[in-house]
Amino acid sequence: MWKLLNFDIDDFLTNYWQKKPLLIRQAIPGFSTVLSPEELAGLACEEGVHSRLVIEKDAKKPWQLSYGPFTEDAFTSLPLSHYSLLVSECEKWIPELQELVDLFNFIPKWRIDDLMISYAPEHGSVGPHVDEYDVFLIQASGKRHWSIQNTVSNDPALIAGLDLAILKEFNADQDWILQPGDMLYLPPRIAHHGIAVGDGCMTYSVGFRAPAISDIMDSFLLEASDHHLTDIRYFDPALDRDRNPAQIKDSDVQHFRALVSQMFEKSNDLWPDIVGKLVSDSSLSDDVESVECDTIEQAAGYLWQKHPDSKIFYYQTEKTIRLYFNGQMKPLELSELNLDFCQLLCNHLLISIEDYYQILSTDTVKLILQLINSRALIPVLDDDS
Repeated sequence: MWKLLNFDIDDFLTNYWQKKPLLIRQAIPGFSTVLSPEELAGLACEEGVHSRLVIEKDAKKPWQLSYGPFTEDAFTSLPLSHYSLLVSECEKWIPELQELVDLFNFIPKWRIDDLMISYAPEHGSVGPHVDEYDVFLIQASGKRHWSIQNTVSNDPALIAGLDLAILKEFNADQDWILQPGDMLYLPPRIAHHGIAVGDGCMTYSVGFRAPAISDIMDSFLLEASDHHLTDIRYFDPALDRDRNPAQIKDSDVQHFRALVSQMFEKSNDLWPDIVGKLVSDSSLSDDVESVECDTIEQAAGYLWQKHPDSKIFYYQTEKTIRLYFNGQMKPLELSELNLDFCQLLCNHLLISIEDYYQILSTDTVKLILQLINSRALIPVLDDDS
């Protein structure tokens, strides 16, 4: 449906990805929004949809932020200009948008976070700000004036007293006006400001996950705990009788560090699971219809799709495949058939097992039933499309 043009992927990955901004004119020629501003507003009224309204003027105070779900009254009372509606994870609610996200599969899928759609009338904006992640900004309808400060901003000063992280100072050194089909790539921590030019401005933003070290450590400690590596307690080295009993010595500090270092050394084999469970971690919402299957024959009677919240990836060794789904892991023997099945699960929205379920291994059959009964996979029913 959509294609990336005027875009050299190899050149981009070598010279721009996480290095510097890039504007691509007509990256997706003929691109237009798949839903109207009214439909976007309707989506923002639904339970479970993450949406925000940002009003720069004509609110109780400048830069007023509110969260959905909204009521219709919230939209009828909006000013004529200087506001923005933002709806996150739109690919979950509009499945065809997954095809747009898949255009960026030259970046690992586990790095992709979501597709956000924003609407703004004349002068609509969320203010000059800095993001901690990479983003592709695709103009879908109307025009938007983007300006950037083409240097990495570390710990910039923010306007105090706001619910939004808006820069206190923003000195742009590059700017463009984007029209439908144009795309702007921004690496992390590049200050930027986008302002709607005229009414009907809609921008699609494909953002990428960037776990903090604290998130990685949390995953590490959970896995280390499951393998009892955190059960080891402190023990004293040889003690010096001449020391002051209240003193913490350098040798004590080094001993503490050594205990933690030893735990890290013992955890080498755990790192695939530490990473796999972290990047696939996801809570599945209950607002979808699911079925349970006791046998693979029952499962073969349905066409399946990934739950909108499901995240499924795999890790391959010389002998095994570790499939990670929503923070869980299932090991499979490495075979051409198992690898093909895992790649199908990870890379496709719709999954049919009717044609080849009879030749799958017992462990793979158990995995399929586990995915179904945990709602990682849900059936495509008559009213699904």
